Amino acid sequence: MPEELCRWVEAFCSDRTVSIQVNGQPAETRNLPQAGLPQGSLLSPILFLFFNADLVQRRIDAHGGAIAFVDDFTAWVTGPTAQSNREGIEEIISSATEWEKRSGATFEADKTVIIHFTRKAYKADAQPFTIKGQAVKPKERVKILGVIMDAKLKYREHMARAASKGLEAVLAPKRLKGLSPATAR
Repeated sequence: MPEELCRWVEAFCSDRTVSIQVNGQPAETRNLPQAGLPQGSLLSPILFLFFNADLVQRRIDAHGGAIAFVDDFTAWVTGPTAQSNREGIEEIISSATEWEKRSGATFEADKTVIIHFTRKAYKADAQPFTIKGQAVKPKERVKILGVIMDAKLKYREHMARAASKGLEAVLAPKRLKGLSPATAR
């Protein structure tokens, strides 16, 4: 990368400050020594892609893969047995925590979710995983980029929620019936 571009990105990410107003009264401006990327900037998502590229660069194939969207990282493994999947998940946890140390980023164990997808309950591994000293138990359902996925991949809760939102949207204009145009706005 050209040195000028590196200096420009460094300047973009450094010497950041914050100030807030409460009831119209501004508070003292404070420095943010480790602020990360500015939110709302068009450049921030692009820089974030560079930042987490080595975390996400896993080949997506029949054995697993990884994706990321903004600050959500999702990785998966597939295998013939629950034990082989467990070993794959433990490898993902290990490589993610190594990346965390190298990059200076942080993963929060309490925001980490693990799910085993299987239609046969006896094949699921209910043993918790240890992430940064915290036990993380596999869940029966998780939300990934707005999609509620259940362990049996039936999507019932997701479809029910989507149908409810759709019905609400369809019925919304009916609530305006009988209102004057000025009130309906």
